[in-house]
Amino acid sequence: MLFEPMFFIAGAATIAIVCLEKTLESFGYHALGNVLKILIPIAGLAAGVYFIETNPLMGWLK
Repeated sequence: MLFEPMFFIAGAATIAIVCLEKTLESFGYHALGNVLKILIPIAGLAAGVYFIETNPLMGWLK
């Protein structure tokens, strides 16, 4: 279906990484915050790829 549990888990993981990055920067760990700034788009890309690959409507378009 459109909203599977893994889709919500990927979205929650992306939000958790963003919250962790902001918390680390506010406590002065700027190097770890910069590493997480690289991981945030990668996590979003992975969630997008998972959504496209598992969406049954995309199978009809192929």
